[in-house]
Amino acid sequence: MADLVIDPVTRISGNASIRLVRDEGGSPGEARLQAFGYRGFDLFARGSHVDNLVTLVSRICGGDSVFHQVAAARAVEAALGIEVPAAAGLLRELCMWGQLLERHAVSLTVHSLPDLLLPSSDPGLRNIISIHRVDEEVVRRFMALKSLGTLVLREAGGRAVHAVNVLPGGVVRPMGEERRSRLAEKLGEARSLLVETARLIKLLLRRNEEVVESLGEETSPCLALRSEGEMGLLGGRAVLFEEGAGERANLSLEELQASIEERNSPHSHIRVAEIREVGSVRVGPLARVNVYGGYGSELADAELEELKTQWGFPFRRSMLAHAARILEMIHAWEMITRLLRASPGEGSRATASPGGGAGTGAVEAPEGMLVYGLELDAEGTVKTLSITAPLQFNVGALERCLLAGARSAGEGPEGDRRAAVLLETAARSFAPCIPCALH
Repeated sequence: MADLVIDPVTRISGNASIRLVRDEGGSPGEARLQAFGYRGFDLFARGSHVDNLVTLVSRICGGDSVFHQVAAARAVEAALGIEVPAAAGLLRELCMWGQLLERHAVSLTVHSLPDLLLPSSDPGLRNIISIHRVDEEVVRRFMALKSLGTLVLREAGGRAVHAVNVLPGGVVRPMGEERRSRLAEKLGEARSLLVETARLIKLLLRRNEEVVESLGEETSPCLALRSEGEMGLLGGRAVLFEEGAGERANLSLEELQASIEERNSPHSHIRVAEIREVGSVRVGPLARVNVYGGYGSELADAELEELKTQWGFPFRRSMLAHAARILEMIHAWEMITRLLRASPGEGSRATASPGGGAGTGAVEAPEGMLVYGLELDAEGTVKTLSITAPLQFNVGALERCLLAGARSAGEGPEGDRRAAVLLETAARSFAPCIPCALH
């Protein structure tokens, strides 16, 4: 029996296909996420001056540009021993929460909402335009949250796309009091929108419980950055959590970098990243909530307790990543509010003479851990650069989720139609960013 091929996979970031390989008996034997492109940034960055690195890597991905900038900047700072002023760190964090809010809103609305609201509709009608025609308000609500994230990024980062305020040592300029006040005022309007949206996502997951169950359970260890007991958006220590074993490892960023093993995929240009002596791990919103057990902010934690009651904890079902995304949006809103109320402090940049050294920078991007390893020569030019993106960690779990969905779909033509729906739904539950993984 011929393989089932979905090409392209729609409503994801970037271009990819799915191939379901059948065994001799015609049953699903292997599921592959396939994406092809030239991995060039880690190569053509070599020889560039360190001052140009942050701007360069920002072009890897528009949706995650600030996260690439900050990860690269932190790698430079680690290599040169630069201590970033606290005020600059807070402004970077504000940029990152804004982009995370924006990114999750797009993922939940444009990419995944049609799967949850119109699961049995014709594929040609299963899109955000159809939802807008029948329920304009729900689309307007998500887009308002997306716009809020964009506004935060523009005010704190200087631009809505490819922000210009991050550089090694700190930020280009502080954020004025007038901008902070204007932003704080806009934020107040979002609380009810976030609560209503969280209720909708939880309702839709309950309504699609059969689909949630069909995509199987993922039990591979979860990997996330933790800083002072909270989400390590800007770094921290890498914590490896495994159900039944608890905290299996607690690594410095240098230890994390040394433990990452990458290998070529036989069917894709996405290089698979694993942890030595552990193997495949999962990163991203679902992994983060499993590692932290809570967000440390009132509203997000209250919503999380309701989910724990319904679905158990830690979360194993991949579709629950949608719930984790809306909880992170609530947490982002709470953190942005907290940062705007805090004293902005003083100092925007620390400087250092270019020189040789090696450093690791890691951040929590919207869909998981992003790790930069950097080596500089004595003139401050890049000798080597390695970038490990979230999808490289997640591709193993994603393909296991695809296979579980295919095996639950049944046989014959009707089974194939069902499998096609489940495979794309499974892929979108990971919100894969193909450009980041291929860079």
